[in-house]
Amino acid sequence: MKIRFCLILPLLFIICLSSCASTPAVEGGKSTVAQDVHKEKKQNSKKLLFEDWKYKGFGQPLPVWFEAAYKGDVEEVQKKISIPENHKVEIVTAQGINSDQANKSLLQKLVVKSELFELYDSSWGLLSEKEATDSNSYPYFAAAVLLIDNNLGNKEE
Repeated sequence: MKIRFCLILPLLFIICLSSCASTPAVEGGKSTVAQDVHKEKKQNSKKLLFEDWKYKGFGQPLPVWFEAAYKGDVEEVQKKISIPENHKVEIVTAQGINSDQANKSLLQKLVVKSELFELYDSSWGLLSEKEATDSNSYPYFAAAVLLIDNNLGNKEE
């Protein structure tokens, strides 16, 4: 009897552990998993320029300034980010066959720049198939937003 009990007890423990299941968190009566799927479907519109981007896998949204940087619209980038007083914005871009090559090209362009600047943010994105074929370019696009102090050149030593 003791031997049977000693054999059955570990089996019951294993069955109890294996039957445990996690459920999605419920917020306001709806699961957050369903909300995430809804957001992803909402982003998949005809106007979507980028299929993938830096930190998308971690749930990060596309940076608000990134599409404007892709279009080369400095004024739109300035509207979307907060700029310290007496600073101007400059956009540096690069492209590549993958994210590593695009980032490496971007870094080389940043190193070559002789101006002193503060890096606001940088990111990369994978162009949608339609956008990549329309522009006949590499599929990955990298961009950096630089903040340049207007008063830096005016200071005398």
